[in-house]
Amino acid sequence: NKIMHKNINIICGHFKGVDLRFIKNINIQIDRKNYFMKLKSRKNKILFVKPPDRFLEDEFVYQQLGPHYLQSFLKQYEILSDILVLYEQSEVRNKREAGEINELSLEQLNMLFLGADGKSQDTFFDNSFFQDYDIVALSVMSPQASDAYLISQLINELYPHIITVIGGSHPRYYQTQVESLPESMAFDFIVPQDGWEPIYKIATGQVLKTKKSSVLIDNSLKLTELPAPSRPLALMERYNFDIAGVPAYHTITALGCPFTCNFCESGRENVRKFSESMIDQDLRVMAEAHHSLKHKKKAVMFFDDVGLMNPKQVENLSHHVHQHNYTTWRAFTHAYLVVRFKERLLAPFAETGGRRIGMGLETGSQRSLDMINKRNGKKQYVQEHIEAVKIANDLGVAVDAFTMIYPWEDEQDLADTTEMVKQVAQNPVNGIDEKGRIMKNHVDSTIMTPYHGTQFFDMIQLGELPGVKMIPEIDPGSLYYKGNHAGSGWPYMKTRLPREQYEEAQAFRNSLRPKYR
Repeated sequence: NKIMHKNINIICGHFKGVDLRFIKNINIQIDRKNYFMKLKSRKNKILFVKPPDRFLEDEFVYQQLGPHYLQSFLKQYEILSDILVLYEQSEVRNKREAGEINELSLEQLNMLFLGADGKSQDTFFDNSFFQDYDIVALSVMSPQASDAYLISQLINELYPHIITVIGGSHPRYYQTQVESLPESMAFDFIVPQDGWEPIYKIATGQVLKTKKSSVLIDNSLKLTELPAPSRPLALMERYNFDIAGVPAYHTITALGCPFTCNFCESGRENVRKFSESMIDQDLRVMAEAHHSLKHKKKAVMFFDDVGLMNPKQVENLSHHVHQHNYTTWRAFTHAYLVVRFKERLLAPFAETGGRRIGMGLETGSQRSLDMINKRNGKKQYVQEHIEAVKIANDLGVAVDAFTMIYPWEDEQDLADTTEMVKQVAQNPVNGIDEKGRIMKNHVDSTIMTPYHGTQFFDMIQLGELPGVKMIPEIDPGSLYYKGNHAGSGWPYMKTRLPREQYEEAQAFRNSLRPKYR
């Protein structure tokens, strides 16, 4: 750069009347480049951590993509990072479910280390593992928060030099709670929205830790400019999820949701799509992982709310799936869209191996359905749910339906939904899966948890849902819809009917689920 400065001055000296502002601007640009080169040369060691999913029956079902998006984003700038996946030891889980263990401890965990160099290691939890890192960033959903707080507490006590970061849906919807953590548990940086730019600034030292937690809010990047998430092979081989009898991975095409359901946090977020090239790249990498792991057949699931939205979009997505030779795939759609477009929506899907679709049927109670605001203010009918299932089944597509129990429901509401679940579970599917088995519909029943940031949470706080009260200071570990043995968290102090009555209805509905799907 010194040579560049000298040559610029020499060159400009050969021209009479040269504008000195020209030289100044070039010098400013060089100084700026020097600054960022210094930042880039810093050797901060970064570790992304996924806390355990103690509420799930199997922690290796879906890849928690947040850390992997950030890892590939930083790699663009030659900033390398490692990933640590924490999971509960099986014997600990059994004892905890049996009531023999009541207190969470990090010592109950295993740790799967995924190095940027491709090396991996699976060991018992060892807190000394953190000591060589400068930055430890956690991607946290609310049910994982209890463990995330323990990790932060451990690092603050033993390794105060480490910069701690919390991102994910928990700080997004429970930001006040995270900001109010005691000093012993507090994170240096709280990232409640997009994490790409904040983690880059933290990694390059553009923002520095202070005595108090700093909140970094950003949603400036267009998702269409981002690279595909990393897919470490040592992690991919651990996943245990099938679609129509075929091992499957999952991805997303967008963030946010076009619908405004009152039970959902995404109901208040606009849809932002990733680029087609990024989705195509991700499909290619996942297909290569299937091949490397010697899977004879391969499947993919699009785990977002805009999977099958209109015929043109479905046709385009089907093309990409087919191009990478996936045996089968699964995506989500909306009952009224299936009723509206019928085979125009589902034919391209089925023709490229699509065997199962996810649909939120929510409830068989018209009263509850009206309260949910399923179609952004437009009327949605329970009968449309039944009709959508029949249309899909006739086209050889099985339905994975989702229903919920709501805290204001009475006996009739429960009976109406149970009747709908029976109809969906018993409706015949005109097709077989990749193992030659007759396909069957699958219906999950959960108990609604009104997260912060949802319309129902606000309505409960304002007393607009008579007979319903939330537990004021609830353990975040109870904030889940679906967990061990198909159970759900219980966030309520008061509900219309006793808890036991709701859980009895839930257990019966889940007993109707087939043994395979």
